[in-house]
Amino acid sequence: MRMGIWHGLRMKPETVEIPTPMLSSVETLDELQDWLTAQNPKMIAELRAARREDRAGKFKPWKPRHLPCPGKSKISAHT
Repeated sequence: MRMGIWHGLRMKPETVEIPTPMLSSVETLDELQDWLTAQNPKMIAELRAARREDRAGKFKPWKPRHLPCPGKSKISAHT
């Protein structure tokens, strides 16, 4: 992936090397995404920190947000 910065400055292109045996073994894009995620040290550190918090009882349970529908319902209440 090539990324540029304003004013004509250029950044070094980022390259990800995927070993041929690994690439040959993936059957889905999810598997490839999992492998790529596992190669990101920052992501792995964040996941491990979240797991430590969870095991220590400090992790807050996820609660879904209930947002009102932005318009009137199109489903009739008299159906």
